[in-house]
Amino acid sequence: MSGSTQSGAGRREVAYRLFAAEYEDADLSYSESDEERAPNYVVTPSGARINRLFVVGVLTEVEQVSEDVLRGRVVDPTGAFVLYAGQYQPDEMAFLEATDPPAFVAVTGKARTFQPEDSERVFTLIRPETINGVDAETRDRWTVQAAEHTLNRISHVAAALDRDERGDNLRNALRETGVDEGLAAGIPVAIDHYGTTPTYLATLRETALDAVRAVAETTDGVAPLDVPPDASGDARASDLRDSGVDVGRVTDAAADDAGSDTPVTADSDTGTASKPEPADSVVQTEPVDPGGEDASADGPEDAEAGGEEIGDFDPGEYELEDETREQIEEEYGTEFQTGTEVEEPGSADVDPGTSESESESGDGAAAGSPEPVAEPAGAEQAADDEGETVEEPDDLQAAVVDLMGELDDGAGADREALLAAATEQYGADPDDVEEAIQGALMDGQCYEPDETTLKPI
Repeated sequence: MSGSTQSGAGRREVAYRLFAAEYEDADLSYSESDEERAPNYVVTPSGARINRLFVVGVLTEVEQVSEDVLRGRVVDPTGAFVLYAGQYQPDEMAFLEATDPPAFVAVTGKARTFQPEDSERVFTLIRPETINGVDAETRDRWTVQAAEHTLNRISHVAAALDRDERGDNLRNALRETGVDEGLAAGIPVAIDHYGTTPTYLATLRETALDAVRAVAETTDGVAPLDVPPDASGDARASDLRDSGVDVGRVTDAAADDAGSDTPVTADSDTGTASKPEPADSVVQTEPVDPGGEDASADGPEDAEAGGEEIGDFDPGEYELEDETREQIEEEYGTEFQTGTEVEEPGSADVDPGTSESESESGDGAAAGSPEPVAEPAGAEQAADDEGETVEEPDDLQAAVVDLMGELDDGAGADREALLAAATEQYGADPDDVEEAIQGALMDGQCYEPDETTLKPI
């Protein structure tokens, strides 16, 4: 990719594919020029220099935050993206208003950050340019290809960490080795700003591969990206330089690491917004050119063609303190909400039918499930009195989601009833059960039709 296709005032930027977990870690935005129409970039710890991004996931929540603004929450296997559509995005607002979550969607939009006054915290969000309804196979193909691009960036950053050059010298050196202009520009900035380490890259690599394993149904959870970009550890950059950038190698590596020969296949076209179906979760991915972030795209217009395969698309927030929220509301005139905030229900207030198999399929997207906890003394005594032993689940979050499906009477499961049942059945501490519920919400395994109800996806 030439510099002319990647940057410059007035030029349409390539849309990156990356996972929500890494996007959440980003806190740097900048522009390389003082020109009025110069693009603004968000740089991630792996060096992605993003002006626009392309994501596919499950729309789990739509909320009317003001008369002219809608907020949507789109979940991928690693976390959640938050997007805001206002009066200047009428088509996107209309789509969100007409769509009943949960539904598979593809979003192309501008990468943006926001930092409240008197706060060191920076939040990422998306300003949508296009939103299209897609199907589960499209979501799965995007997941594999986003993993491929992530591994590609990891490989280049690892190689850069082993070099002596930094700053512009590193940028030029990377370009000379064939790295595309956008990534060659982003990697030195990421290393300088985040202090990205091999430990972070290794954790990001495992998260990306787990996302593919979830598509291939060879894992029940996705490793959380739970280390900061400058985390220290035993990982070595040299071990990450050949992370694999071919889709076939990515899926093979995921299957091999999981000890499974489960095929990964995908041939169907994208369609209108569809509900998550477990039968659609195994797909086969077509190989793409690993040359750069835009290797799968012919142009930005393709992202707007909702009926084409994902290979022809343009390829490529978080809990707040009260005072921080007030600052954001003053800035935007809206009730800001972060990607991980799940206390308030969405405005969609729908009750889509969800089968038991669907709720079980959601287990594959779990990330960072809490560890089993010790059985409370009261529960142990009750079990002893009945001559039985309470069996603690290996994965409390998955167990809570299964129990949620059992308690779902068609209108969802009562939250308090679920909390009580899980506490009694698994002998878990109520706080741990609540944490598991929050994790399931964050991972897109369930949503809140209202304040007292939970419904598995």
